[in-house]
Amino acid sequence: MFPEKSGAADSDGGIELDPARLCPGLFVRLNLSWMQHSFVFSQFRIASESQVRELQALRLKSITWYPARSTAQPLPEGGQPQATAAVAAAVRSEGVVAPDQPGLDVPGGGVAGDAVSSAANSIGAGPGATVAGEESAPISDVTLQKAAQARKLAAQRAEIARCESQYVSAAADVRTVMRDVFPAAGKAVESARKLVGGIVDGLAQSGGIVIHLMNEKLSDETAYFHVLNVVILSMLLGRELKLPPEALRLLGEGALFHDIGKLKVPDTVLRNSRRNRHEEEFFRLHTTYGREIAGEVGALAPAVCEIIELHHETMDGKGYPRGLSGQKIPLLARIVGITNRYDNLCNPLVADAALTPAEALTQMFRTEGNAWDKIMLQVFIRLMGVYPPGSLVQLSNGNVALVVAVNHADLLSPSVMVFDPSIPKESALVVDLMEEPDVKIDLVLNPRELDRAALNYLSPRRRMSYYHSHRT
Repeated sequence: MFPEKSGAADSDGGIELDPARLCPGLFVRLNLSWMQHSFVFSQFRIASESQVRELQALRLKSITWYPARSTAQPLPEGGQPQATAAVAAAVRSEGVVAPDQPGLDVPGGGVAGDAVSSAANSIGAGPGATVAGEESAPISDVTLQKAAQARKLAAQRAEIARCESQYVSAAADVRTVMRDVFPAAGKAVESARKLVGGIVDGLAQSGGIVIHLMNEKLSDETAYFHVLNVVILSMLLGRELKLPPEALRLLGEGALFHDIGKLKVPDTVLRNSRRNRHEEEFFRLHTTYGREIAGEVGALAPAVCEIIELHHETMDGKGYPRGLSGQKIPLLARIVGITNRYDNLCNPLVADAALTPAEALTQMFRTEGNAWDKIMLQVFIRLMGVYPPGSLVQLSNGNVALVVAVNHADLLSPSVMVFDPSIPKESALVVDLMEEPDVKIDLVLNPRELDRAALNYLSPRRRMSYYHSHRT
């Protein structure tokens, strides 16, 4: 955007810039470990003069500037001194020591305190995050601030890990239920009720609901991620619709068994994305087969059997198997119809045909609006958030990120995983934007708009899988 003649360019388009030339609007990256500066992000667009002063106070010999991601150009050479005497004094008072050795571009002074060392280890800070011994300078405000940030990140990672553990357990339970349908129907129903009951009890707990995007490797380990998605999303939607616990249990059981009729449809039909008319008619029989299997299994309530048979009916009467319309479609079947359609749009047979979460919701609202209960669909869209988990977004500070969790307390401030090539992918920065009010989401991106490095780093999911937890 703004060409720069001086300075050597990095392979990723960065140019080394004298800190004296910094100004708001420049997108910069700090060539320091995350623990060696006070900023939440290691790369960002400078938003204010105070950030300029804070960057200059680091006393770096150069800072990497990215013209293509900047909205301004640097100050002319010699425009301002790198740091005033007052800034230098403040730096010394905070215990930051700048090296005098030639050729070094980053300060060698460490940060003090065992708490910070522990925090650095908990977020996987690199070897550059040195910690001074007990004889070092007193812990500075900057050091304490970074320690607090590290604690937040550690808590965020722990919550994600806990949620993923619950997801793996639930997926295993789904697998057990489906395995036992024919040889041990009674056991399958008992397992299903235990799984659904645990989710209902979890939804009844206090605290705001957070919807998490699950790790793709976890969903790849099971063939039942679609079933689990429909169960979780249906019960979350039912909770938002204020359904009582008993209705939620019936909804969960129906969602769990909604595709049970596919056990009687050959894989050659199920896995064919280009079915002819006869194959499509055969495929649609899975709803009728499902009702028959439910009758054979026994012990399933009529409302559960209705979900199994009627989850492909639509409000405009164009669904199947009966062509029911409007309120003639049972309420619980309407809920599962919405969540089933959403998951099929995000996770189709052909991965290249997958829609992003935002695209899927837009299609259901604008193109297919007559097919769905309007109130339920509006509640579902609100449930998934303005930026649904799995969305690629551009942040107001210039960073690109992947939405990994939506908090219903603030739908405009989800948790995001940030693309930062200076941080290893396995230790990627996950930031709760509710904790960073100065950073907003500017727009939703299409994967085709990202360069390969960002795509490989963020790894937009081929499959969207969700689970929930509570914000405490």
